[in-house]
Amino acid sequence: MELQALTNLVSAVCASAKGRRIILFGSSSLFASFPAADPGEIGAAVTIDADFFIEPDDFDVRAALGAEFGEDNAYHLTHGYYGDFVDLRLANAFPEGWRDRLVPMAGFDNVFALHPMDMAVSKVNATARSRIDRRFGRREADRGLKDINTLVALIKAGLLDFAELAHQVHKLDHEPALIVECARVLDEVRAFVNETK
Repeated sequence: MELQALTNLVSAVCASAKGRRIILFGSSSLFASFPAADPGEIGAAVTIDADFFIEPDDFDVRAALGAEFGEDNAYHLTHGYYGDFVDLRLANAFPEGWRDRLVPMAGFDNVFALHPMDMAVSKVNATARSRIDRRFGRREADRGLKDINTLVALIKAGLLDFAELAHQVHKLDHEPALIVECARVLDEVRAFVNETK
């Protein structure tokens, strides 16, 4: 995805969700912090979706937006990218204080994005959880290397500090299995960064 594609999608979502606050998370949220960056430099080149929270959260509003802008619906089929409208309770897994660090998206009054560090921590967390879920048979496959590749791209571009990422991940209050799996994900990130230097 490119910034213009995201801007077009966000504009369309805003027009359909009047009066709602919109929060971007996931890889596409990086465009709010790095609008001039090449999509490959921030790990967003392969992203064809944007993840949205809508405030106040409402299942019916999310369902309506998904029907209009979601995967395999008219907007996706016409433009090649789509929105994923997610239950705001998912944000309970984000680092403490994430709301205080939201980044305004230029050109919009009510659209914000996760701070890059919060986005990075959430990707480590999501990758670790998906691997645990796969091992316990709660899902068929984990998230693969997509999130790890995004983190490696950010670190290599000098836009994310690995030591600070590790520090922030270790501050999370997780159950032991998730602490171990997060450490494994961080080890992989560090190995890929070192391998490609």
